[in-house]
Amino acid sequence: MKGFTIAIDGPVAAGKGTIAPLVAKKLKGVYLDTGAMYRCVALYSLRNNVNLDNPQEIEDALQEIDIDITHNEFFLNGEDVTEEIRTKKVDFLVPKIAGISKVREVLIPQQKKIADKAINLGHSFIAEGRDIATKVIPNADLKIFLTADLKTRAQRRLEQKLEKHFDLTLEQIMDDVIKRDREDVEINKTLVNNPQDYGYVVLDNTNMTEEETVDFILEKVKELNDTN
Repeated sequence: MKGFTIAIDGPVAAGKGTIAPLVAKKLKGVYLDTGAMYRCVALYSLRNNVNLDNPQEIEDALQEIDIDITHNEFFLNGEDVTEEIRTKKVDFLVPKIAGISKVREVLIPQQKKIADKAINLGHSFIAEGRDIATKVIPNADLKIFLTADLKTRAQRRLEQKLEKHFDLTLEQIMDDVIKRDREDVEINKTLVNNPQDYGYVVLDNTNMTEEETVDFILEKVKELNDTN
């Protein structure tokens, strides 16, 4: 489906990173994993001992970072870091990186550029994150706010962590999810808590399979195209 844009936002562990690429595949479109871009910044910071409490060091580091995406592979200053950005050390640092306003200021224009390029080439474009529909592609054809109840999201998050051999309990993860939700809404201000007011279709997939979630979004795409 040419030139159709979909923004999928939502809280941590709502399934955005799983659902968005599946939707993109179905539509034969371009998928942008914005979270991986923050992971690239986190990896650079780790490698170069950047003091994340020093605004000047952060600003200097950002001027040295070039991120490129090719066929779902991520390149940091020309080096393929697709695997390395998924390590435990990067996992721990990403929330702090994402909460630094200067980082977001630099990455959002890059994300817009990637979106514009895909759209101008006539590709469908699908991106997921916290503020895709409010900051990156505010004129998206379809805005989905993907969410699920706290326990379900925590369970999903725990399964992700266990796959990476983290030694954590469900209670610890639930506490972390609550903390992340509060930071995203109140401190980082990247996630809206009244999504309907921003034109989102709210999709609670607590009791839905991945396939059902994807089908719901594809049906919304079909409805919008049928009315245009």
